[in-house]
Amino acid sequence: MRNFIVSFSCLLVDLQGSTACKQQDETNPCTYPHQVTINSTCYTGNGVELTATDYGNSSSGFEWSIIALKDTSKILGWTPKDVKIDMFASDKFTVPDSLVTNYQRLIITVATNCQGLSKHSIYYGFIKSKSTATNCIMWTSQAN
Repeated sequence: MRNFIVSFSCLLVDLQGSTACKQQDETNPCTYPHQVTINSTCYTGNGVELTATDYGNSSSGFEWSIIALKDTSKILGWTPKDVKIDMFASDKFTVPDSLVTNYQRLIITVATNCQGLSKHSIYYGFIKSKSTATNCIMWTSQAN
């Protein structure tokens, strides 16, 4: 009987230990960024800052893919006048002034490096517009 109780106790400890480890791993795993935002304050001519968030932990880097489009409509899509850049950076990236000034729409995706695996976000669209209240050039999210 005593051996049964000791064995049962050990089994409970093992189950609780493995459950605790599993819960710890699943609470905040490394994943793709679930949100990308753009600095939407009045554009001052120094590029615009993108921020990737909600990607868990343990990410060892980010690969930003940015397509700058001359046209803001969804109809034309990619044209030879458009530009694509790929950059490795942190969870923040500043789009160069040359793209922000000369292009009307940005399509962005970002991938996290999770222990050698690339996990890609969805595509995010931002368009350049003029604020009627402040007469500023701003970048706003474009609904998919």
